Amino acid sequence: MLGQTISRYSTAARKSVSSSPTHLDFRPTWLVACMVIALCYLVPKLTGALILDPKAVWPLWPGCAILVAGLLVVPLRIWPLLIPAALAGFVLYDLQAGVPTTSIAWFIPADAVQVLIAALGLRFCFDGVPQLNSLRALAKYSFFAVLLGPLAAAFISAQGISNDYWSSWRICFFSDVLAFVTVTPAILSWIASGRASIGKSRAYYLEAAAQLAGLVLLGSITFTSSGKSSSPALLYSLVPVLLWSALRIGWMGVSTSMVVVAFLSIWGAVHGRGPFAVQGPLGNPLWLQLQLFLVFAAAPFMVLAAAIEERKLAEQALAGFSRKLIDAQEQERTRIARELHDDVSQRLAMLTIDLGQVPEDYPDLSSEVRRRMSDLKKEASEIASDIQSLSHELHSSKLEYLGITAAIRSFCKEFGEQQRVEIDLQIHDVPNALSPDVSLCLFRVLQEALHNSAKHSGVRQYEVRLWGTSDEIHLTVSDSGAGFDSEVVKAGRGLGLISMGERLKLVNGTFSIESQPQRGTTIHARVPQRGGSDSLQAVS
Repeated sequence: MLGQTISRYSTAARKSVSSSPTHLDFRPTWLVACMVIALCYLVPKLTGALILDPKAVWPLWPGCAILVAGLLVVPLRIWPLLIPAALAGFVLYDLQAGVPTTSIAWFIPADAVQVLIAALGLRFCFDGVPQLNSLRALAKYSFFAVLLGPLAAAFISAQGISNDYWSSWRICFFSDVLAFVTVTPAILSWIASGRASIGKSRAYYLEAAAQLAGLVLLGSITFTSSGKSSSPALLYSLVPVLLWSALRIGWMGVSTSMVVVAFLSIWGAVHGRGPFAVQGPLGNPLWLQLQLFLVFAAAPFMVLAAAIEERKLAEQALAGFSRKLIDAQEQERTRIARELHDDVSQRLAMLTIDLGQVPEDYPDLSSEVRRRMSDLKKEASEIASDIQSLSHELHSSKLEYLGITAAIRSFCKEFGEQQRVEIDLQIHDVPNALSPDVSLCLFRVLQEALHNSAKHSGVRQYEVRLWGTSDEIHLTVSDSGAGFDSEVVKAGRGLGLISMGERLKLVNGTFSIESQPQRGTTIHARVPQRGGSDSLQAVS
């Protein structure tokens, strides 16, 4: 049942993050549309500088890939104006490049078919800008944008190339596939992940810059070196850097990296450099090898990045579900504690008073009955005291109003009296004010650890230490009792240890267990704090 619930939360998280709202809140929308139209003309023109003969069919045609990305950003009502304007930009470039009008007459319908299939398919599958951060999202994108759109367009555009039809079809198909494997995912990742990256740490940006710089360096050596010094074996040097981007940067890192690799490899090929140096027309088999290399190099790393991000989303969903369970548990603890304190405890107090009043109301009672009434009064008083302690353990009002230090002192005192054990408590350098989440987390870890010690250690003396450093709050609970094999216990993962671990995860904390048979046990919890050394105050 729990597994099904977690699965539902994971699925919901994937759905909620796999796409953003229907369209991004750009102001004004027409500015975005104008930018898309301009890019549909300028990017092919700039990319044409890579090709020695712009009139030839390119190994990578970026126009449709850019237009599809733009269509997914703007509202659907803009499409009837944006698509013809962008296609007009394609025509303008082709005419300036000297492409025959007969070829343009085939290319433009093919582009229109491809754009409509890809854009409409993706708009149907995704409620907004697609985020390729799950295997399901990547599969949907690949079907419409990488396979179906280029496949249909290739049958039309191949007619515009004065070459063998199937050779032309193959060239057109892979040039579009390559664009949708590299260009479109990069644009979508910049749009979808750009805002999320704003809040990233400086270390994240430095790592991303280092990864990109390393890729540019290795790619330049691999793809732009002269034919004599070039070796296909150099291609393997890119694998660690691409793995780095997939594991650490995510799908934005992989898509951006593949754009860089595609640019460097195509530039090297058309200029006779690198392992794919081409001497001859675009139909040369080396062009197909380059296209296949780029497609099949991008695919596994995009799958890897999607799988990793999907797992992260599942972990976030699971963490949220644990958080919900813990919040529900705390609310129930508070309710029960109030019931015990305000109702049961008060009724027991009245019962104790009534039991003490009985001998006075009935002076003729025998000594045996009076002794029995006294014993009952004592038992009722002890039960009331135990219920009061249980109420405080379930919900500590001192923790809420006086802070972690007072709450821990009070609990250790009550626990020692109730369990008849000795607790050596030392607290120092604890910040004046910890967040409620951190305070509650440490308090619950202390409770669980002391109960475990009382139940399993076999000794009656324990040590509790709470202290702060410049960047962390530490809590240790130690005993010199029976101990255990910590590896066996970790493998078993009892509910107590799971509860400690999940609570500490929610506040970015960790805990460790040091124990050996007959050598005692120490549980050490660490929680990061942002206050720094200036916020520390010695508490004795």
